[in-house]
Amino acid sequence: MKTTTILLKTAITFASEQGYQVRQEFMDSPTTGMCEYGGKKWIFLDLSQNSLEQLHDMGRALIRQAGIPLCQFPVELQRHWQQF
Repeated sequence: MKTTTILLKTAITFASEQGYQVRQEFMDSPTTGMCEYGGKKWIFLDLSQNSLEQLHDMGRALIRQAGIPLCQFPVELQRHWQQF
C-alpha cells in the first residue's frame, strides 16, 4: 500500500488533471473544500492538518462536492476513498 503522502500527491495530480487548482496553506478556520473564484475551480487544504486529514478532505471535495464518480479515480485512490 502506498503511503498517505504519496496518495495525497496522487490526489492533487488527479484534481489538477480535472481542472482544479489545489492550494495548501494554513487556514484560520477548520473549513477546507472547494470553490470557484476568478473563473477557476479551487480546492483548499489546510496545512495544519496531517496528510491523512488532507487526503480525506480532498476525497470529500472531489466526490461529494464535485460529484466525480469513484470509478474515475486512480485505483489506489478508489480503494482509499470507498467510504465516501
